[in-house]
Amino acid sequence: MNALERKKVTVITKYATESFSEGDWSTLGQLTGKLNVITDHPRLFRSMSFGDDDYELCVAQVLESIFADDSVIIDDVIDHFDIDLWYEQKAPEKYSRVFPTPASRSADFWIDGYLRLFVSHLSSNKERVSDLKGYLERWGISAFIAHEDIEPSREWMKEVEAGLETMDALVAIVEPGFKESDWCAQEVGYALARKVDIIPLRAGLDPFGFFGKLQGIQIKGKFPKNVSTEIARLLFKKPKYRKILLRSMSTALTSAMTMEKIEKIGSLDSLSVATDDQIKNLLEGISLSEDEKTKLKVIIERVDAFKPPEQPKAGPTSDDKLPF
Repeated sequence: MNALERKKVTVITKYATESFSEGDWSTLGQLTGKLNVITDHPRLFRSMSFGDDDYELCVAQVLESIFADDSVIIDDVIDHFDIDLWYEQKAPEKYSRVFPTPASRSADFWIDGYLRLFVSHLSSNKERVSDLKGYLERWGISAFIAHEDIEPSREWMKEVEAGLETMDALVAIVEPGFKESDWCAQEVGYALARKVDIIPLRAGLDPFGFFGKLQGIQIKGKFPKNVSTEIARLLFKKPKYRKILLRSMSTALTSAMTMEKIEKIGSLDSLSVATDDQIKNLLEGISLSEDEKTKLKVIIERVDAFKPPEQPKAGPTSDDKLPF
């Protein structure tokens, strides 16, 4: 055990000494798989029953034996009995030394201001996923794909965890082999635990298990560009993502080619999910050329975009004489 783990065991010892009943000891034994260590101790239950002075020593001996070979279960025991909450009230001045607040994970691979979408996929599918990532960016969606977004010098698992902790939503490309992949299953499980939206992309396999109720998008035989459009449409239909998507889409379209702008704005307008004012603000914020304005004339006129502000009506000047 390291120093922090020993501090935690000391806190567990104090808690058990003050609060444990015989039933709690039984629960601890079942939780850790070390019930025999508890029941075989010659003095533990006797000293507890009679309030003997050596009870705390017996508790320390039993817990040391339980955790000596498997320190990983220390946190499981703390969580099960809410020992950290007890200690925060018991010794608030010492609490942070034993239960430090975890540092927030750095996730500098996301594009600032874009909606953050984690893409769970098999490594064998990385070429098409890379294409999908590029097309999603044109919608103002920053996609995280492990093989491309993790720098070689970094610990890849920490980077994947950072992506999972900071994502807004998750896309799962469900294809043969996905169910057998430990990593893909854990990524979906992480999203379920965080209660973020999961969008299954059905590529030869249906969603299963706890996300089996989600219908998903059928992408078998479709190109990444078309898939990106379907993902964007689905996200735009969810009100909680709409504001950030409109803002990030404005950024993405500013430097886009003419046909890209026309296509994206037309597609968004056809969804009928954005108000005329939102479409107007988008149009006025992406530096349209005169040619592009001509191509988008119908939408521009409908939402009253690019109209000069009305000039205030001139009132009487100070020199005007008032009539009788």
